[in-house]
Amino acid sequence: MCEYWVLLPLLLLLFLARNCQAQLIPSELCVSAQQQCPNSRISFWLYTNNTREAPTMLNPLNPLEQIVEPRLPLKILIHGFVGNRVLTPNLEVRDVLLQTQAVHVISVDYGSLVKWPCYYPWAVQNARVVSKCLAQLIDSLLEDGVYRREDIHLIGFSLGAQIAGMTANYVQQPLARITGLDPAGPGFMTKWQHEKLDASDADFVDVIHTDPFVFSMLPPMGHADFYPNLEHLNQRGCSYINQWRFYNCNHYRAAVYYGESIVSERGFWAQQCGGWLQFFTQRCSLYSHMPNTQMGYFVAHNASGSYFLSTHEKHPFAKGPLVDVVIEVAEL
Repeated sequence: MCEYWVLLPLLLLLFLARNCQAQLIPSELCVSAQQQCPNSRISFWLYTNNTREAPTMLNPLNPLEQIVEPRLPLKILIHGFVGNRVLTPNLEVRDVLLQTQAVHVISVDYGSLVKWPCYYPWAVQNARVVSKCLAQLIDSLLEDGVYRREDIHLIGFSLGAQIAGMTANYVQQPLARITGLDPAGPGFMTKWQHEKLDASDADFVDVIHTDPFVFSMLPPMGHADFYPNLEHLNQRGCSYINQWRFYNCNHYRAAVYYGESIVSERGFWAQQCGGWLQFFTQRCSLYSHMPNTQMGYFVAHNASGSYFLSTHEKHPFAKGPLVDVVIEVAEL
């Protein structure tokens, strides 16, 4: 059975955020951002393989003067709650992308708007202005002819995944691809479709769900949704306690898997099933005629539906093709 005690830290966070008044949470800590772009609390940092230690902060209204040649495909990384431009997904994904792929990377930084413990309502509400300012930058890049829309790929973790989806509401041209790494659930589960990530936000939306029972969401959100280790209700090798502190290893595994997928020789191959209900009721054999696909960076862009896979307990996590791998559903 699901260990419901793991929900207590999240419930405590939401309780504090909803009920703490000014005397408990200083006003300078929990910030409600001004709804304007450019915004001094939101910055964009350009990384190339040669400037990984000395990135360039872009002018969102005139990025052309700071973009280096050659103009390679662009990956935009968006961190989550209590994050910044050096934390997840940047930590797991940025360097491996720059070292192995012919790309440039822009890391979005809005860390002062998502400080602990200011998740709800502050960080959730601030997500809107972050998405507006990111859309402003993307529009500038496209208007100046720096990039084609097909060159731009948004990769967001947790709250950043929801921001990637909301960015689609404000750009002048449709987004080509969004990858959602365990999109944030609290504060978004009851929102309307245009206020969170969904399949209409880009030509192709792929989502990795690693913590769907606590910090993320269980329902599918993209064209292709991946559910690693869902049969265990926990990511293999994960624990909620790290060095005697609460740590949601499940949530961060989405970025870890994605980073590994960029360089893995075996790949995170996944089996299609109708959905999580069909998976738990062991009816995936009905979809055995459907092709398997890789989860992560090299996912097939024609992939559609819900996919399931298991991983190893430690790095390297990828098990490779499903020829000899059988996904079994644990008895609940």
